[in-house]
Amino acid sequence: MSIYSQQFRNASTLSDLDQYYNNNGVAVADYDQDGDLDIFLVSYYSDGNNDSRLLENTNNGNFIDVTAATGINQNLNHEIDLPSGFYFGDRLSASWGDFNNDGYPDLFLGNSVQSELYKNNGDGSFTNITESAGFQVSCEDCYIAGALWLDYDLDGRLDIFLSDYHSYSHNKLYRNLGNETFELIDLTSVILNKNSFSAIFMYINEDEYPDIYIANDFDQDNALLINQEGSGFVDQAESYHVVDPRDGMGLATCDYDNDLDTDFLVTNIKENSFFVNEYVSEDQFTNLSEDVNIYDTNWAWGAIFSDFTHDGYEDLYIANGFFNDEKNEYFQSIFTPEGRKFQAGIFTDQPIIATNSRSVNSFDYDNDGDLDLLVTNINSSLDFYENKAIDTYYDNDISGAWIKIHLEGTTSNRNGLGAVINILDSNDDQQTRLYNGSGFQHQSLQPIHFGLNDATLVNTISVTWPNTGVETYTNIDVNSTVKIVEGSGIQVVNNNTANKIPGCTDSNSCNYNPDATVDDNSCVYLTSGQIEGTQIVAPLETYSYSYSDTSSTNFLWDVTNGTIIQGQGTNTIEVRWDIESEGSLSIIGSDDNCNTNVVEFNVSIELSSVNDESNYSIARLWNEVLLEAIRNDLARPTVHARNLFHTSAAIYDAWSIVNSEGTPYLMGNLVYGYEAPFDGFSNSLSDVENNNTAISYAAYRIITHRFSQSPGYQSILSKCNTLMSLLNYNIENHDIDNNGEDPIALGNYIAENYISYGLQDGAMEQVDYVNQYYQPVNEPLVPILSGNPSITNPNRWQPLSLNVFIDQSGNILDEHTPEFLGAEWGNVNPFGLDQNDMTTYTRDGNNYYVYHDPGQPPELDDNLESDLDYIDAFSMVSVWGSHLSQDDGVMWDISPNNIGNVPDESYPENLSEYNSFFDYFNGGDNGMGYSSNPVTNQAYETQIVPRGDYTRVLAEFWADGPDSETPPGHWFVLLNSISDNPLLEKKFQGTGDELSNLEWDVKSYFILGGVMHDVAITAWGIKGWYDYVRPISSIRYMADLGQSTDQSLSNYNSNGLPLITGYIEVINEGDLLAGDSDENVGKIKVYSWKGHDYIDNPSTDQAGVGWILAEEWWPYQRPTFVTPNFAGYVSGHSTYSRAAAEALTLFTGSPYFPGGMGEYIARENEFLVFEEGPSQDVKLQWASYRDASDQCSLSRIWGGIHPHVDDIPGRFIGSIIGVESFNYGAAYFESSLSTIDLELPKLKLVSNPIYP
Repeated sequence: MSIYSQQFRNASTLSDLDQYYNNNGVAVADYDQDGDLDIFLVSYYSDGNNDSRLLENTNNGNFIDVTAATGINQNLNHEIDLPSGFYFGDRLSASWGDFNNDGYPDLFLGNSVQSELYKNNGDGSFTNITESAGFQVSCEDCYIAGALWLDYDLDGRLDIFLSDYHSYSHNKLYRNLGNETFELIDLTSVILNKNSFSAIFMYINEDEYPDIYIANDFDQDNALLINQEGSGFVDQAESYHVVDPRDGMGLATCDYDNDLDTDFLVTNIKENSFFVNEYVSEDQFTNLSEDVNIYDTNWAWGAIFSDFTHDGYEDLYIANGFFNDEKNEYFQSIFTPEGRKFQAGIFTDQPIIATNSRSVNSFDYDNDGDLDLLVTNINSSLDFYENKAIDTYYDNDISGAWIKIHLEGTTSNRNGLGAVINILDSNDDQQTRLYNGSGFQHQSLQPIHFGLNDATLVNTISVTWPNTGVETYTNIDVNSTVKIVEGSGIQVVNNNTANKIPGCTDSNSCNYNPDATVDDNSCVYLTSGQIEGTQIVAPLETYSYSYSDTSSTNFLWDVTNGTIIQGQGTNTIEVRWDIESEGSLSIIGSDDNCNTNVVEFNVSIELSSVNDESNYSIARLWNEVLLEAIRNDLARPTVHARNLFHTSAAIYDAWSIVNSEGTPYLMGNLVYGYEAPFDGFSNSLSDVENNNTAISYAAYRIITHRFSQSPGYQSILSKCNTLMSLLNYNIENHDIDNNGEDPIALGNYIAENYISYGLQDGAMEQVDYVNQYYQPVNEPLVPILSGNPSITNPNRWQPLSLNVFIDQSGNILDEHTPEFLGAEWGNVNPFGLDQNDMTTYTRDGNNYYVYHDPGQPPELDDNLESDLDYIDAFSMVSVWGSHLSQDDGVMWDISPNNIGNVPDESYPENLSEYNSFFDYFNGGDNGMGYSSNPVTNQAYETQIVPRGDYTRVLAEFWADGPDSETPPGHWFVLLNSISDNPLLEKKFQGTGDELSNLEWDVKSYFILGGVMHDVAITAWGIKGWYDYVRPISSIRYMADLGQSTDQSLSNYNSNGLPLITGYIEVINEGDLLAGDSDENVGKIKVYSWKGHDYIDNPSTDQAGVGWILAEEWWPYQRPTFVTPNFAGYVSGHSTYSRAAAEALTLFTGSPYFPGGMGEYIARENEFLVFEEGPSQDVKLQWASYRDASDQCSLSRIWGGIHPHVDDIPGRFIGSIIGVESFNYGAAYFESSLSTIDLELPKLKLVSNPIYP
């Protein structure tokens, strides 16, 4: 079969397996010995109806649930506390093994607390013999992620090795005593507790005793236990070069290059290891994962090698996903001049859906000779794929010969586990398989399968039995199933091919047959109509599409490379097309009984022209590309503020030069010691052509340079190349010499200068923006552990030690203790900041440059006033955490009637006024709202929502923008939405002639980019110098100290948390939090958001609000992010947002959104990511730009990221920068620069707003 054909067909529905949802391990065996393979499916949860299931193969092409008759207990205790902070369900793995050699597979189930061994009675029922067999019936710290049957002592009986993921519990080896009992073998001197996920056995040192390799999580060394001839084990992972200290999860063996030795894969997070014995040394392996193209397969779990294509080489399937759904990876083995490698194969003819997958297993479910594929998923249904290598139900094509081999041990264990099978076919091709049956969360018993390409005969089969050595058989027909009994010979057996039931298998058809398991093309559908609409479209433009037929009443649309703006569910939609070269729509119509066929409609996305009449200017197109690049990069607000500014300034320079308008920023000028020589530009081309060309080449070169090391670079580059292609520009033209006449050379030259300037502007771009001298004073906090014992200075920033760090853009990073991002960003050359507003500080001999110094925030320093202010500020963060539940009965009108319009005079000037500005207990500020829309004078419509919906939406919306373009990029998104509003008059500062779309975009991007860049320099300069603590560090630290209110209590400490009835209290005897042994009595509890321990599935669960130990307080954030990796004071969000609001007010000439309303809709049970919600649609609405800014500031307190002492100074500073930098930038719009008298805002930043 060609590598470019579609290998599989989704048979989840046909096989009746799509009804099983939310599962971990999946193991197969012929439990009833009827000649076909059955499935045991492990449920993720043990509550409700989430049963693990035994699914019997009917041999008609489907499976039926027979669990009820088996005697498998579904009502055990699986409640467990995992110190790692990660939870993978309470039922984990299933392993088939015939431990008593009676011919019927027995079953071990690995669970939390209570694992189980079931003896197969041979009559379809099982008996739980866990206790009588010598296993622990209950173990409160056991979390058995995998169980491995093997005969480690070669006595002919299967022993079992248990992989335990719990930090406090050892892995365990049980020896089979032969009387249906086992004894525990002490391995504590050999291996430590290391959060083990899985284990496999191999013959590493080539003796006859199986060795055990163990995959461990959290950057811990994996273990290789070399068997000491059945009398013990020695860990020799280091000697064999297979330590692999990463995040070991899944294991799989193969012989990828058919050299007759065993290779093995260890799946990790984005850095798999593939260990191959290349005989460089007989006792060393080489990691070839990068060489064979399987190093980075995202967050990888289960993996399996099988020859799906029957070409004689094993292919590979890897299951992915955890915090984010990811696409699983399918690789086919290919030959290259450098040797065997893996290449992504075309899996099915359907789009690959991102999932959160776990266990993967291949087996021949219909006995047709090829291996089918089964994948378990968390929070979604099981996926089952039928292999099309042999597809005789649909056509007569057979892709490659095959053979299946059943083993039956007599002296060796009955299953033949541990046997090594070598074959030589008529093409003189050789292959080997080690029969261990094991994979992530499963072990299976099934025939050993070989693909044989075009071989016509198997010349020899050699079986090396674990106990009796080699047996060889010759001249076996291909495309057959054979059974080899140890010491008794070989026989060909009936393939027992499934007898599938033909019929219409589409449940959406009008004649669906639910009993059919193979489609016979008899399906009938409603008569389809046609889609009508524009086929040649422009990017970013919105078009209407309609569909009509005489039979449909319901309509489901799907769009590729576009966004449905409105109309889903109706027969007419509006679509906004992306910056791509093509797109498509499809629709399915239906009535109450059945559907139409899918109706498709393709569009061509083209840019026929971009000119002054275009709705979207060339600057806007490149700004959208830049924002998409930011979304695909690391979440670095400082870096991206700079990217936005430099790209916008380059675009402005190109426009200014081409149109002889204003003064360029960099070109022809000396900027902070960098000179960009330029002698002018002139040619006979139109301004439109010159603008489009120069701007495009400048933007293209800068974006592709700045994001060249981004984790999403390929996607970013593709988007950039697509836009250049739409514009018919040659990306290979790098000319800069003719920059005075050629717009291509001009754009390239501008980009070259901005790139060169950026390499000397103090950002340290050339070393990936890393700090040169900053060092944190505190040891990292480990947030999954209680309290904060590692902090030494509660006033200074504390790094976090995370098992996995995923930034706000969803990137999984290698670092587990993220460094302070941008601690020295005050060194970067600013845009419009005044050197007179800069203070230079020195620490450890290094300079920190601070603009608009706000002074020292409150500290715990034995100063009573400062101590109380500090305690009060951080305690309020916990109190506001009590507002994060939709079920507390509090309803708010969140329309501009009730929110926004904060009077300038009400802002506090010192800390004593903070509590009158903020509502300490109920949340929010003293905004007065509006009696009517200030633009239209019409009343705003009320919007009553649960406060807990509003606060959670606010926290997530403003965290980094709705699509993670970081705060400065978020304000560019808002600017673009303002520019798109038809009510906006595009007049600079609201006066004069209306500007063209291009001039409006160029100037507004230039101004906003400069403002955001200055904010980043100012806010991060302050953060780097004052190095202020975050709430999670502070709250946990104070909780460890005790309480600071009642001196008569033994837990009094003047720096502890204050006691606030209903919010912060002492745990007394009888309290639900007291603990089984009253170990928590006297500790502090808080009534706040309960954290991620209360969320198993973010799509369906909410943590809610309740009493928790204060030492275990969490901000409202992902547990893999927790809080930004830089100091808190001052709030970057508050500073960015207020500066942007001031700049937009000045640029548009109005403080209000067009029409007096800006809006974002968070959809019911769709928008929230950290947990389920909101419970209804929530419309974030703002009358003014400042209203949006103030809402952003509040969101960071509700999110647990900032106290109010970070917020207010940020607002003050932002209000100044917004005006100063706007005026500085606006001066460039004049033909010559001159000093501008600045009109500062009414809010005044005094030398120290905290302590006057």
